[in-house]
Amino acid sequence: MSQFPLTLDEFRDMVNRCAGVRLANEDFTRDPGVSFADLDVDSLGVLGVATELELKLDISLDEAEANQTPQELLRAVALRLVGAGRIKPGHTEASIVIDAPRAEVWRLTNDVPAWPQLFSEYSAATVLERAGDTVRFRLTTRPDANGDEWSWVSERTTDQDTYTVEARRVETGAFQHMRIHWSYHVVEGGTEMRWVQDFEMRPDAPVNTEWMTAHICANSLLQQSRIQGLIEEAVALTA
Repeated sequence: MSQFPLTLDEFRDMVNRCAGVRLANEDFTRDPGVSFADLDVDSLGVLGVATELELKLDISLDEAEANQTPQELLRAVALRLVGAGRIKPGHTEASIVIDAPRAEVWRLTNDVPAWPQLFSEYSAATVLERAGDTVRFRLTTRPDANGDEWSWVSERTTDQDTYTVEARRVETGAFQHMRIHWSYHVVEGGTEMRWVQDFEMRPDAPVNTEWMTAHICANSLLQQSRIQGLIEEAVALTA
């Protein structure tokens, strides 16, 4: 298994049930650095969520991991699953069904210059070169908790005949390699958007492949839910 075995809907319901709050998915996806305290979830509520996660997924979490941000808690869960061999290091899969026509999901998610509005993690996406169906661009992240920004050049080639995308990091940075495959499938309820990522960290990278696998699992869960909400809202406004 390489897909995170929990949806954001399930995680949100756990938090609401354990903390007695009424949060929506967008409360988690609007800002990846949002804390449980920002969401009015106290330490007892977080402990309840951690306990439910342990029981549901048959893992163990320590107290320090539980009392983090939602994204960090999800990453800690994914790291436990990687360590148990239930998620393969260096390979992740994430999918979500968006209630919108496939052509519209394709158009909106392949508009690279608009990615800072679509993804909460990017502050800029600058196209450097276009050649046919291939675009080369620079991505810059929003500052992390330490105020650090990250930037790199990527390349993606789209094929609307098959509704697939092949992408890779050109400037690999801390990665040995990073390859990404996107696909879009018509399913009951709309369009399934699937991301498959294969990568490996360099030996001298600040984090190892296992940690990055967990990070991508948690981040993909949040980013796909954010994209789902934004696209469904945009389609509803034009209906």
